[in-house]
Amino acid sequence: MLKLFETRDRQLKDALELRRLETKYGDELVAVLRDRAADRSMRIRDRRHWQRILRKARNLGPR
Repeated sequence: MLKLFETRDRQLKDALELRRLETKYGDELVAVLRDRAADRSMRIRDRRHWQRILRKARNLGPR
């Protein structure tokens, strides 16, 4: 989903989740998100959520 079409609420929730995950996983964050986004045992809705978070993590670049 393009940022243009995201609600402010969704942007804030994703930013908070991304910050929490970054604290938990550190340098492994992108790898963990990639695994979650590709996990076929999850529902498609959940995989799309992780794909969106992964895109945002990649856009942040190295920290």
